[in-house]
Parts: sequence; C-alpha cells; structure tokens
Amino acid sequence: MAELRRTRTRALTGIDRPARRPLVAVIVAVVGAIVVLGLGFVMKPSQADQGLVVALNTLHTGVWGSFANAVYHGIEPVPAVAITLVIAAVVWAVSRSLRTAILFGLTVALTWLPVAAVKIVVNRPRPDASLLSHPFSPLQTDGSFPSGHTAYVVALAIAFWFLLRGTRYAWAPIVFGVVATVAIGLAVVSDGLHFPTDVLGSIIWTLTTAAAVRWIVVDLIAARIAPKRRAA
Repeated sequence: MAELRRTRTRALTGIDRPARRPLVAVIVAVVGAIVVLGLGFVMKPSQADQGLVVALNTLHTGVWGSFANAVYHGIEPVPAVAITLVIAAVVWAVSRSLRTAILFGLTVALTWLPVAAVKIVVNRPRPDASLLSHPFSPLQTDGSFPSGHTAYVVALAIAFWFLLRGTRYAWAPIVFGVVATVAIGLAVVSDGLHFPTDVLGSIIWTLTTAAAVRWIVVDLIAARIAPKRRAA
C-alpha cells in the first residue's frame, strides 16, 4: 500500500526531471526570441495580413462571435492567472506534491508573461478597426504583437506535457494544445484584435522558450531553494 501511494505521488512529476541538455534549451530560447523580435519588427509597418483579419472578422457573428468574445475576456491576464492558480491547486491535490504544483504554475507564468515585454518593445499597432465589419469594443490600444492569449494557452499545454510526460496520458496535452491554439488563434484574429502573424509569433515564442524556462525553474531555482526529497 505504501508503494502504491508513492507511485501515485510520483505519477505527475515529469515536470521535475532535471534537464538533460540545458545548453541546447537556452540556445533554442535565444534563437526563438531573436526570430520573434525580428518577425515583430518586420511586420510592424506592414498590413500584409490585414486582409485575413478583415475576412475572418466578417464571421464574427452568432455563436462564433460570442465564443470569440468569451475567449478574449476569459483569458485576459487577471482571469488567466486565476485559472492557472486553480489548475495548480488541482495538480497539488492529484499529485499530492505542492512542489509539483508550484513548478507547474511557474513554468506557465514565466513562459507566458514575458510576452507583455515583447509587446512593449515591438509596439505593433492593432488591426485597423475602421476596416472591420464587427470592430471589437472596447477599443484595445496596447501592442498587438505577439498574442498574449495564444501564448498563454500554448504555455499551459506545454506545462501539462512536461507534467504528464512518461505517462500514458502524455498525448493529451499535445491534442489539447493543437485544438486550443487553433481555436484561440482564430478567435483573436476574428475579433479583429490580432494579426495572424501575432498568433504565429506567440507560438514560436512559447515553443522555443518553455524548455529553458522549465530548466531555470527546476534546475536553477527549485533545486537550490527547495531540493527534491528522495523517495524512501
């Protein structure tokens, strides 16, 4: 019985494994950040993907319009932080490990939140609301690139994958991530609040930085502040 309890406790600890190739993770993160910033500055003066925003915005009616609005309001920064805390609490309850829950929450937050700094640095204007059939209200005046909403959902999916890797459910975050990213990417573009390249920039950012963030959280911070206890 004791062994069964220890197995259940360790079932969701994939996020706590030491990184095998931290240097590679860091290099990928640096290259990814350079690519994202480069894409942002290249697209900032361009309206090359405005046409797709206008086209998708014509569909912003009925059920889809309500869904897209709900997505935008539902995972703005404050609600997204609350959602992450609730999920982390569930992870704690299931894994019986506060450490695992904290690592999960920090991995999500530190992968996602730096996007706000990229927005400020790039400062790409939002799509031109005067061209839209269904302009979003209230008007958003902060930077458009990259999409924080997309970055959040991708960061969440990656953190779940780290958590579940090595288990029979490791496929689930991948499926969730693909479906949720497509749905939320289409939603924020059809809202008329983001360009498709804003969504692309977020995907590149999260996919390339998450492993380095997890290494920093697990190997550099947690390992020194609160070393992992060895199983009896």
